[in-house]
Amino acid sequence: MKLRPLVGTVIAAALLLSACGGGGRPNDGNVAIGVYPASALSLPVYVAVQQGMFDKEGLHVELIDGKNGPELISGLIGGTTDLAVGAPGTVVPAIEQGQSLRPLSPYGSIDLAIAVTKDSGITTIEDLPGKRIAIPSRGGAAEQFVNQLLAERNIDASTVQFIAAAPTASQIPLARKGDIDAAVLTAASQAVFDAQGIPMTSITEVDPVGSDGVSSYGLGTVLVTTATFAESDAAAPVCAALEAAAGWIADPANEQAGAELLTERMNVPADKANQVWASQKSRWPVEISADRWTQNVTWVNNQTSGRSDADVPFDPLC
Repeated sequence: MKLRPLVGTVIAAALLLSACGGGGRPNDGNVAIGVYPASALSLPVYVAVQQGMFDKEGLHVELIDGKNGPELISGLIGGTTDLAVGAPGTVVPAIEQGQSLRPLSPYGSIDLAIAVTKDSGITTIEDLPGKRIAIPSRGGAAEQFVNQLLAERNIDASTVQFIAAAPTASQIPLARKGDIDAAVLTAASQAVFDAQGIPMTSITEVDPVGSDGVSSYGLGTVLVTTATFAESDAAAPVCAALEAAAGWIADPANEQAGAELLTERMNVPADKANQVWASQKSRWPVEISADRWTQNVTWVNNQTSGRSDADVPFDPLC
C-alpha cells in the first residue's frame, strides 16, 4: 500500500512556500522552533528550554506549535521557523523533492507500539487481520509503522481496518465503548489510557535495543533545519544546546525532574511519569549511522514514493 496522499500534501505545501521566498531568516540569536505540542517527540527541545541550555548558548528561543508533520515542515521551508521537529515520513519526501533540509541531533528512536484492549483477542501481530486499529490520521507515521510491521511478516495491510481517531483523548472513548481493538501508542499515550482505567497491552517491543525490524532502526523524531540556517552563526550553539539536552535526558540523576517535565508538558499522569521517563532515557542518541538513516529512507519510500535509497544521502548538521 502506497501512502501517497499525505506525502503529496507535504510536498505541494513545501514547494509552494519555497517558491514564495521561504527557506530561512537572517539570524540574530533569535531562533524559532516548530514543535509537536504536548508530545515526547519534542522532548529535547522542551528540556533545552526548561534547563536553560539555549540561554547558556546565547539564544532566545520561541516555540511554535504545529498541528501535524506537514504543517511543521511547511512552516520551516516557508521561513516561519528555523528548526522543526519532524519525522522520516515528512522529512524524506521533502528532501527528495529538492528541499535543502538537513537533520541534526539528537535523533529520536521510534516510540510506538501496537497496544490492544483486554477483550480484543489479539496476542501477536499475526492476529491483526480483521481487527480495528486506532491511529491519529490516515497516511501518517502510525499507519506507516503498522504497515511496515505487517510487511516484515508478509501480512497484507489491507486486511487491517484503520480508524482515524485524532489524538489520544479521542481514542479513549472508542476503546471504552469497544469500537476499536487496538491503537498505535507511545509510552506516554499508553500511560494516559491506563490512567483512564483502560489498560492496554503492548504486543510489539518499544525498546530500540531489544526489538527487531522497524522497531529497532526506526526514527520517530528527526529534528531538521534549512541549509540557510545551517550556515548561520546560530547553528553551532543550537547543536550544542540540543546535544546537552540529550545528555540530560540520559542521565539517571535527572529522572525525577524529567518525570515532572512529562507531567507538566505532556499531560502524563504524575503516578505514571517515572515509568514513561524510563522509556525515554535511551531513545535520544546524538549520533546515528548512515546505514540506519538509509534504513529509514527505505522504509519511507516503500510506503510512499518507491524511490531509491540514494535519493537522500545522510548529511547531518551536527
